Amino acid sequence: MASQKIIPLKLSDGEVIKVEVTQIGEQPVSAETRIFKKATSVIKSIADDIAGTLKEVNDNVKPDKFSVKLGLEIGIESGELTALIVKGTGKANLEITMEWGK
Repeated sequence: MASQKIIPLKLSDGEVIKVEVTQIGEQPVSAETRIFKKATSVIKSIADDIAGTLKEVNDNVKPDKFSVKLGLEIGIESGELTALIVKGTGKANLEITMEWGK
């Protein structure tokens, strides 16, 4: 069962923040400072995939405005950070809104 733990993460500018992570698996999570960029590279890949799909949608249906909401959680497994797509509360974990003007 996944459990929560607070660990320090170092940002690109050197600032250290505390982040609650989900422990996945049986290996204990140490309190060592980790580099947040390792998790954000996964977030960038997810965003790139979503953006590519939205570009295709835009070319076909041409909305005036897009809004995307994605629920992510930072997890840690075998000492490595990862981004997890989390279950939404009463809604899907990925919400895409398109608007057209009159």
